[in-house]
Amino acid sequence: MKHMRILARAMILSLSIGAALAADTPKTTAIRRVDFKNFSFLWDEEMGEYSLVPSISRWISPLPQKQIRAVRGIHYFYLPSQGKDEREPAPLVSVDSVTYGDLDGDGIEEAAVHLNYSTGGTQNWDFLYIYKLSQGSPRLLGVLESGSRGNGGLVRVCVTGGLLVLDFADAERRVGDCCSEGYIRVRYRWQDRSFVEGGPRERGDLPLNVR
Repeated sequence: MKHMRILARAMILSLSIGAALAADTPKTTAIRRVDFKNFSFLWDEEMGEYSLVPSISRWISPLPQKQIRAVRGIHYFYLPSQGKDEREPAPLVSVDSVTYGDLDGDGIEEAAVHLNYSTGGTQNWDFLYIYKLSQGSPRLLGVLESGSRGNGGLVRVCVTGGLLVLDFADAERRVGDCCSEGYIRVRYRWQDRSFVEGGPRERGDLPLNVR
């Protein structure tokens, strides 16, 4: 009987642990089910209409109010009435990557979606959209705008220790307009409903084939 009671307790404990893990799984993976390649992003026209390409990063405030729709990872800025020759050099937004991690300390992953805006020529710059799953739908926490490929552009995204860690192309080590041999690493933490920079910035070498 004693062995039967021990076995029964072990089975109950096993079932409890399994239930806890099953309950936790949707919380940590649900944001990964969002198809950001086919997704509507908040966007304003001025985000792609600068006379000079941005060279510094900033969190956009207030958040954009209009929308664009990415289809298979791309949104083209052309009108249905435009012909093929007019469409080929049209500006576009591409969904370059999605990085996941817990940014607000609740044990549930957020998504950092890296978008690149191309003017249709050689000029392009980057945006990072941070989403949290709220009542089953992605809620936008913030949008970061960065510079161009060799001048402050966003080259790497990481979430570690609850911090959003971003590497930007170091303008002081720029090689022409295309790229940079170095990065500037900046850490952001979620605080009082916004992302704030924390800790010292770091510099390092960046392989030219990263961008």
